Amino acid sequence: MSPTLAFSLLLALVGIAGLSFGFYALLRGGRGQQGGFGPIPERGVHVVAGIRMLIVGALSLAAATFLLWAAL
Repeated sequence: MSPTLAFSLLLALVGIAGLSFGFYALLRGGRGQQGGFGPIPERGVHVVAGIRMLIVGALSLAAATFLLWAAL
Protein backbone atom coordinates (compact mmCIF):
# COMPACT_ATOMS: atom_id res chain seq x y z
CA MET A 1 0.00 0.00 0.00
CA SER A 2 1.42 3.35 -0.98
CA PRO A 3 1.80 6.08 1.63
CA THR A 4 -0.48 8.39 -0.38
CA LEU A 5 -3.27 5.83 -0.38
CA ALA A 6 -2.87 5.16 3.35
CA PHE A 7 -2.90 8.87 4.17
CA SER A 8 -5.97 9.46 2.00
CA LEU A 9 -7.82 6.65 3.81
CA LEU A 10 -6.85 8.19 7.15
CA LEU A 11 -8.10 11.59 5.97
CA ALA A 12 -11.36 9.99 4.84
CA LEU A 13 -11.88 8.48 8.30
CA VAL A 14 -11.08 11.81 9.95
CA GLY A 15 -13.53 13.53 7.61
CA ILE A 16 -16.34 11.10 8.36
CA ALA A 17 -15.70 11.39 12.10
CA GLY A 18 -15.61 15.20 11.89
CA LEU A 19 -18.87 15.35 9.99
CA SER A 20 -20.64 12.96 12.34
CA PHE A 21 -19.47 14.76 15.49
CA GLY A 22 -20.31 18.10 13.91
CA PHE A 23 -23.86 17.04 13.09
CA TYR A 24 -24.25 15.61 16.59
CA ALA A 25 -23.02 18.84 18.19
CA LEU A 26 -25.46 20.87 16.11
CA LEU A 27 -28.46 18.61 16.62
CA ARG A 28 -28.09 17.43 20.22
CA GLY A 29 -25.25 19.22 21.98
CA GLY A 30 -26.09 21.60 24.78
CA ARG A 31 -29.80 20.79 25.05
CA GLY A 32 -31.19 20.16 28.47
CA GLN A 33 -28.11 21.46 30.28
CA GLN A 34 -28.40 23.99 33.05
CA GLY A 35 -26.24 27.04 33.50
CA GLY A 36 -23.93 28.69 31.08
CA PHE A 37 -20.35 28.80 29.96
CA GLY A 38 -19.24 32.33 30.72
CA PRO A 39 -20.78 34.92 28.43
CA ILE A 40 -21.82 32.31 25.83
CA PRO A 41 -24.58 29.82 26.73
CA GLU A 42 -23.77 26.11 26.50
CA ARG A 43 -25.87 25.71 23.35
CA GLY A 44 -23.91 28.48 21.64
CA VAL A 45 -20.63 26.74 22.40
CA HIS A 46 -21.92 23.55 20.80
CA VAL A 47 -23.12 25.41 17.72
CA VAL A 48 -19.72 27.04 17.20
CA ALA A 49 -17.91 23.74 17.77
CA GLY A 50 -20.32 21.88 15.47
CA ILE A 51 -19.79 24.33 12.62
CA ARG A 52 -16.04 24.13 13.09
CA MET A 53 -16.12 20.32 13.04
CA LEU A 54 -18.29 20.30 9.91
CA ILE A 55 -15.80 22.55 8.12
CA VAL A 56 -12.80 20.45 9.14
CA GLY A 57 -14.63 17.23 8.23
CA ALA A 58 -15.60 18.55 4.81
CA LEU A 59 -12.06 19.77 4.12
CA SER A 60 -10.64 16.41 5.21
CA LEU A 61 -13.00 14.55 2.89
CA ALA A 62 -12.12 16.88 0.03
CA ALA A 63 -8.40 16.32 0.63
CA ALA A 64 -8.95 12.55 0.86
CA THR A 65 -10.86 12.58 -2.41
CA PHE A 66 -8.10 14.54 -4.12
CA LEU A 67 -5.39 12.23 -2.79
CA LEU A 68 -7.31 9.11 -3.76
CA TRP A 69 -7.82 10.51 -7.22
CA ALA A 70 -4.11 11.36 -7.47
CA ALA A 71 -3.02 7.93 -6.15
CA LEU A 72 -5.08 5.99 -8.70
